[in-house]
Amino acid sequence: MTQTSFMVLVADDHPVFRGGLRSIIDKVFDRPEIVEAGDMAGVRRALDDGAPPDMLVLDVYFPGFEVERDLPKLRQELALTPIAIVSMLSDREMVKRIMAMGINGFVSKSVPPDAMAEALRAIADGEVLVRQSIGPQINEAADADPFTALSPRQMDVLTLVCRGLSNKEIARELDISPYTVRLHVSAMMAALKVSSRSAAAAFGSSRGIS
Repeated sequence: MTQTSFMVLVADDHPVFRGGLRSIIDKVFDRPEIVEAGDMAGVRRALDDGAPPDMLVLDVYFPGFEVERDLPKLRQELALTPIAIVSMLSDREMVKRIMAMGINGFVSKSVPPDAMAEALRAIADGEVLVRQSIGPQINEAADADPFTALSPRQMDVLTLVCRGLSNKEIARELDISPYTVRLHVSAMMAALKVSSRSAAAAFGSSRGIS
């Protein structure tokens, strides 16, 4: 069967943000087919069910996904597909490491919708770029209470940070790599708008996490 529309696979565990991305993608491409996945199992099903997507847009924090394990595999499997990371990750060195895995673009979730649309269009057209400027969030509903912006995995990490565990100890506890823990800690701190682990722990303690 001939594929007649531009198919975009969107992987993010936050339904509200997926809805925001859907709205942006609808404006960027001509009647795109958008497939959503909230975890790595959903990504796997989507990839196994049909032709490779014309573009993959994903966060680096969602259930079942390990950056160091899964991102290189996706890059190898989808050799001709533009891959765009859209994430709250703010650590520039980590972004560089992710881009070095052969990713086509990184766009911060803090980038305004119009700029995000422009970046996704450019990535789909073959450009390699990074956009990390600060602006309004697509998920503005989360701004009232940053605690609600945390994913389940970030909540797990915050709980262990509140217990005083190091990244290596958190990695052992959650059975993930220390590098992935660093990604989750960075995203958790960005979501809570704090600049240190101690501030994150204090925030968590104020919400009854211990």
